[in-house]
Amino acid sequence: MQKLAVALLFGGRSVEHEVSVISALQAYENMDHDKYHIIPIYISKSGEFFTNHRLLDIKNYKDVNSLILSSKQIVFARKGSRGGFLTQGIFGKFTPIDIAFPLFHGSFGEDGCVQGLFEIYDIPYVGLDVTASAVAIDKIMAKALFNELGLGVGKYTWISRSEWIDSSEKCIKAIKKDLRFPMFVKPATGGSSIGAGRAIDEDSLQFAIEVASAYSDRIIIEEAFGKNIIEVNCSGLGYGKIKTSVCEQPVKSEELLTFSDKYMKGGKGTKKAGSPRSAGGAGGMETLDRIIPAPISASLAKKIQEATKLVFEALNGCGVVRIDFFVDPKTEKFWINEVNSPPGSLSFYLWEKTGLSYKELLDQLIEQGLVRAADRKKTTYVFESGLLEMMASGRVLGSKS
Repeated sequence: MQKLAVALLFGGRSVEHEVSVISALQAYENMDHDKYHIIPIYISKSGEFFTNHRLLDIKNYKDVNSLILSSKQIVFARKGSRGGFLTQGIFGKFTPIDIAFPLFHGSFGEDGCVQGLFEIYDIPYVGLDVTASAVAIDKIMAKALFNELGLGVGKYTWISRSEWIDSSEKCIKAIKKDLRFPMFVKPATGGSSIGAGRAIDEDSLQFAIEVASAYSDRIIIEEAFGKNIIEVNCSGLGYGKIKTSVCEQPVKSEELLTFSDKYMKGGKGTKKAGSPRSAGGAGGMETLDRIIPAPISASLAKKIQEATKLVFEALNGCGVVRIDFFVDPKTEKFWINEVNSPPGSLSFYLWEKTGLSYKELLDQLIEQGLVRAADRKKTTYVFESGLLEMMASGRVLGSKS
């Protein structure tokens, strides 16, 4: 049986570039190599696309510049009815792609940009579509969706970078009118806690906004919850028919879940029971301390699972997401925080608890992407009106030409 050509895309113009590389290599190690011919496509920090089988070995990233120089630069293309890529140069070769598997974190990959590229070249792909990806990564837009769905959210406000530059004093005054300290300040479209900070007074608020504004043109400010509130995450999976995972409680070392908590805690060689071998010893999200299942009642877990499904369906879900909540275990009240789309939310560690291995999860994600692509072929995108021919011949009614 011929193997399915799976393009694994990672890297990108993002502050989370390195995290994306690790996530992709970890997924590569767990893909069924008997089923798939895996083609690595690395996007440099300057936005250039390269392919090279050496990109699939973490050891080769000791010298990224040399790795890029040994790789072939590519551009996306179409040949007949197939989408794929063309290697640049005199002897450029077209390589068709059966499905793309984007494993980006952050800008130009997790936000719908690369998904639009796949749509243009008619390449099936894994994960949320253009619109859903854009909404999921934008914390302000996502909260508007949660409100529309009738789900509770914490107190928040937001400002634009231009507003901050024009009058920081006015912004501080407006924020203090709406929210109380302590607060959390984040780039509206950021991830991995990069650029995020905690404010306990006006000075630290101003500093946190200055930092966050370097990473996004909009900044979201959230009022902190009380000490009895815990974080609980749940994952949704599917296309058409959605199922949800068990709930987890991530354990953080500080009041803000940091980049170190998410990706570096435990250091080289860290392994968790039931976790797959990590890329080059860099554990990624599975090295984060967590309690599975989360220490909440069965009835509350069910409500969180139902909310996860509701949001995923509203996003026209395909693939997998992880949705983060704030929970009061005593009152059983919860508030939805944000949506995490792949790769951060592949959340294989949650699905393993339901009996679904990481390899089986990746199989399902690829299958769902192919099914969605087949469904979209039923949609008509081109309409033959004859308008241009009529205008060119001067036969359009009312034309002065």
